[in-house]
Amino acid sequence: MSRIKDELARRDRIRQQVLQIRNTGEVNMFDIENVKRLAYYYNSHDLIDYLTTERAGYVNLILTGKFN
Repeated sequence: MSRIKDELARRDRIRQQVLQIRNTGEVNMFDIENVKRLAYYYNSHDLIDYLTTERAGYVNLILTGKFN
């Protein structure tokens, strides 16, 4: 049960970090390398990990607002 809660909390953090970077208006959200750069700047480590390991999942999140 704890593992499920941890994953849901991680997804919520990733979603908040994506919104934080999107709201800056500094980068096209499909420009993954620049999104990573801003994620480093804002210390969004969960998003950096997600971009590195699940690039297709990130694109799906941007397009649909849902995780795979």
